[in-house]
Amino acid sequence: MEYYEDIVKKRNSCRGFSSRKVEDSVLTELLTYYEDDESDLVDEIETELKFYIGTVWDELKKSVGYNGFCIKAPAYMVIYSDVADHYLENAGYIAQGLTLKMTELGLSACWQTINDADEAKKALGEDTDKVVACVVAFGYRDPDNDEKKAPKKSLDEMTDGFRFGQDIDTDLWYSELEDGLRAIAHAQSFQNLQPYRIIVDNDQISLVGLPDDMTSEADRLLNYGIVMFNFYAVMWAVRPTAPRWSFEPVTDRDLGLPEGVTYVAKCAL
Repeated sequence: MEYYEDIVKKRNSCRGFSSRKVEDSVLTELLTYYEDDESDLVDEIETELKFYIGTVWDELKKSVGYNGFCIKAPAYMVIYSDVADHYLENAGYIAQGLTLKMTELGLSACWQTINDADEAKKALGEDTDKVVACVVAFGYRDPDNDEKKAPKKSLDEMTDGFRFGQDIDTDLWYSELEDGLRAIAHAQSFQNLQPYRIIVDNDQISLVGLPDDMTSEADRLLNYGIVMFNFYAVMWAVRPTAPRWSFEPVTDRDLGLPEGVTYVAKCAL
């Protein structure tokens, strides 16, 4: 399977769901994916996956949703997590894997902004010491839903060569790398603002964050996790020994980051 073309490229946010119930067999397949095939970004962080079917929207909308607007869907996926360094990036990474699995299973999904994680946990009625790290509405797309795909940045807009702001010769990229980078450009982000860039070097890529006053801190970190999973998944599909992302700082080269641009993570090529 061409993972980028067949899965990542087909993944688009949905704001109009049908009333069709998500079958128990599908939920079981998602849970099995999480338990058996889940690839954590940070292995040491403990997480829990919960599904909520059609009964939580009235309460959940009080603490989840952009500007108070929580997408109404037949089902919600919630990742609960221990609080530790990079736990939100880790939650975004795990949840993106699950939303791509949903795409493979014919489902649609939409990430929800969490305005108050404590209130969201109360609304969901969970007795756990873990926090609500991310919420994703999902189900089957309404066939009458003709919403247009939101535009996203091009690959050229998303990538620099060797240093921030420097052009790169894309003709030198091999096909798997190009697909991996296109998967980053296609990744979901808060309002599709995509406040990040990739610096491509001969032996590694570096993810850097751009200033953005509209994206909350939590959404910013979840965005990074989504981006990192998209790249890793495409590379892993053709090379199961693909390197993992690392939050270790870059010390062997100058990325040329201007003021306000922050280093996030790196991945060997």
